[in-house]
Amino acid sequence: MIPEYKRNLDRLRQRRLDLLRERELEPSFEKRYKLTVRICRLKSIITSTESALHDMLEYDK
Repeated sequence: MIPEYKRNLDRLRQRRLDLLRERELEPSFEKRYKLTVRICRLKSIITSTESALHDMLEYDK
């Protein structure tokens, strides 16, 4: 289960970076805003997943 969490975190982080790059190049304010909302949601998911992974690793000790 822990390797699966790590893989998911890697994918989420990569997707966030992709969205950040996409937002940088986007001329439309509306599209940039939508990308920002998605980036913020992803960041929240990443944070909670990192916390859960940390707790699982501590539990295994």
